[in-house]
Amino acid sequence: MRTPLLVLAALASACETASPADGGMDAPARDVPAVDAWVPPVPEATIDALNAVGPGDPRFEGQQRFLFDAWGTERLDPWPPADFLIGLMASEPEVFGDQFAAFGFLPNPDGELPYGLSRGLEDPSRVHETCALCHVGRLPDGGLWLGLPNLALDVPRFRYEVSRRWAAAGNPPLLDALEESKALAYGPGRFAAETEGYPDAVPADFPPYFYLGERTALNYLGTGGDARSEIFLAVFTFGAGSPNAREAIVPFPSPARIDPFIDFLSTLSSPPPPAGDAAQIAMGQAVFERERCGSCHHVGDAAMNGITPYDRDEAGRERLPGDDPAFPRGSIRTSYLHRILIDGLPDPALDGSMDLDGGTPDAGGDEGRLDLIRFITQNRLRVASSDGYRVQDLRGVWATAPFLHNGSVPTLEDLFRPAAERPVTFLRGDFLVDTTLPGNSNQGHEFGTAITEAERSALAAYLRSL
Repeated sequence: MRTPLLVLAALASACETASPADGGMDAPARDVPAVDAWVPPVPEATIDALNAVGPGDPRFEGQQRFLFDAWGTERLDPWPPADFLIGLMASEPEVFGDQFAAFGFLPNPDGELPYGLSRGLEDPSRVHETCALCHVGRLPDGGLWLGLPNLALDVPRFRYEVSRRWAAAGNPPLLDALEESKALAYGPGRFAAETEGYPDAVPADFPPYFYLGERTALNYLGTGGDARSEIFLAVFTFGAGSPNAREAIVPFPSPARIDPFIDFLSTLSSPPPPAGDAAQIAMGQAVFERERCGSCHHVGDAAMNGITPYDRDEAGRERLPGDDPAFPRGSIRTSYLHRILIDGLPDPALDGSMDLDGGTPDAGGDEGRLDLIRFITQNRLRVASSDGYRVQDLRGVWATAPFLHNGSVPTLEDLFRPAAERPVTFLRGDFLVDTTLPGNSNQGHEFGTAITEAERSALAAYLRSL
C-alpha cells in the first residue's frame, strides 16, 4: 500500500531527525535497507521541453530518470500490463486515443506511451508512473516545462476508466467501490492526500518542483527538510524499499541510480515570467510590502519560507508573524479537513482544541508506521513534524493556478478577496470544483484582502512578474 503524504506528515513527529552533520541520529540502524546495486541504463529519447538538457549535459542522466525511471516498482503491478493499456488506444480511440490525451496526459511523439507513464526499465512488460507524470506541465504559450505541475492531468479518473475495462476483461478491478466513488471527486491537477480507506476524498494540488535545493520545508505541509529527504520518501512511497529491507519486493535504488536524479530535481527553476506593465508591477510590489506579505513569503530567500501554524481553536484566526506573541510565526485557518487527517477531530474535553495525544480513529493512519520510521532514520532523512502549512515560494506562481494547497481558488485576484467573495464553484477543464464539498474548502489565507480592486490587480501583476 502506498503511504499518502498526510500519513508521512503524521508520522514525522514520531521520528523527527536531522543529518549527522547537524547533530542528528548516529546510532547504527538495526536493519540495513535493501539496495538495488544494478543501475539500468536510461533511454536516450528526451523531451521537447524548454528547459530540457541534452545528452552531453551532466544533468542528463538525472533528467532521464525523472522522465522514464519507475525505480523497478512496475513489478508491484499497480497497472494492467503495458500491452493492455496500449490496446485501449486502438479499441476506444474516442476515450483513450492520442496516448490518453483526453485525461491530460502529454503524448510522447517518440514513444508508445505518454510522458510519465513508462514501461519499466526492469520489466518492460509492465508500466508505472514516473515523476514526469505530474511534474511536466504546459505553459500558456504551449511550451513544455520540466518541474511545472501538469494541471490538466486527471490520474484518478483515468485509473477509474482503466479499472472498469480491466474488470470487464475478466480481471480483478484496480479500485474497490469506495475508491471508485472518490476517484471522480478530485479532478485534474490534484491527487489523493488521504489513505485508501478514508471515507472522503481529500484533494491536494500537484506542486511545482522549482528550487527544491534551496528549500528547507518541502511538500505543502513542510515536513521535508531538504530535497534529498523528500525524494527518498517519494521513491519509498512508490514502493521501492517498502515496507522494509527484509520484505521489499523492489529494493531501494542505489546511490549511483538515485543521486543523479536528486541532483537534477534539486536544480529545476521556474519559467521566466511573462511581460507585464512596469507601473502595475511597481504598484503591486508596494502593496506587497505594505501588507507585509514578505513576513511569510521571503522573495529571494526560499530557505526562509517555513511553516505557518494552523490555529486549532474553534474561534481561531489568522495572524501575520509578530502580531501575537503566542503565534510568533503567525497563524492560518485554511482547509480544516487536511489537518483532521493529521491531528484528529476536536476533543470536546479540550474545549474545541485538537486532540494531539495520538489523534482519534478519524485521523490519518496506515500500517507500516515502524517500517517508515526505520526508513527515515536509516537514511538520515531530514523530516520534521508540521503544525500547519508550508509557505509557498512565489517564483513561477503565475503558471500554477488554481491556488491554495487544494487548488480551491481559481486566480490570484480571487485569492486576494475575502473568502466569502471567492468563487464557490469554477471549472478546471471540464471538472466542476465545488468549494462547499469536504476537502475543497476555499477558506483562509485572507492576508492582503482588505485592498482596493486596483491594488488587487497590481498585487497580482507583481506576483506574475516573479
